[in-house]
Amino acid sequence: MAKALRPGRPEGLSRRRSLAQPVRLARYADETELQLVLRNAYRQLLNREPLAAERLGDAESQLRDGHISVAEFVSLLAANDLFQQRLNRLAPLRAATAAYLALLGRAAQADEVSGFLATRATHGQQAALETLLGSEEYAASFGTDTVPFLRGLDTQDGIPLATLNRTASLYGGNAALNPPIKGAI
Repeated sequence: MAKALRPGRPEGLSRRRSLAQPVRLARYADETELQLVLRNAYRQLLNREPLAAERLGDAESQLRDGHISVAEFVSLLAANDLFQQRLNRLAPLRAATAAYLALLGRAAQADEVSGFLATRATHGQQAALETLLGSEEYAASFGTDTVPFLRGLDTQDGIPLATLNRTASLYGGNAALNPPIKGAI
């Protein structure tokens, strides 16, 4: 009983170690910092590190040279076939959820899913993704130099607690929201 009443930080509310931490690209970053930014961007959007042939070499070089920001790199990665195919393999509702989780770091609310699907149906998937990337929420949460990360496990102004619970239920580690591979166990 004494252990239960001991003051200090409650262990049940600590952040899971597998959750990505915010990664920001400094103005004069070295190669190690750049590689960390790239690895986190690929893992956030693709849930894996790409093979050498799948990497965005030109975009990585532009980021390295300071010609584009992290937000622009994320936009190029979201427009890439790897991310597009990942969303296309999912059912529409699940694709909207995966896009919100990857780009805004939280689960989508019902009206946001409807808006995403309407934009996707009328203007295409890329336009729906650009809407998320160009949103005020993206700018306020990540700016131009921070890689998107799972931030939906923290309470936020204007976001219902149900969204936090939904984000927690959707997060399943690096394999979450990927369609199953046929023949895999």
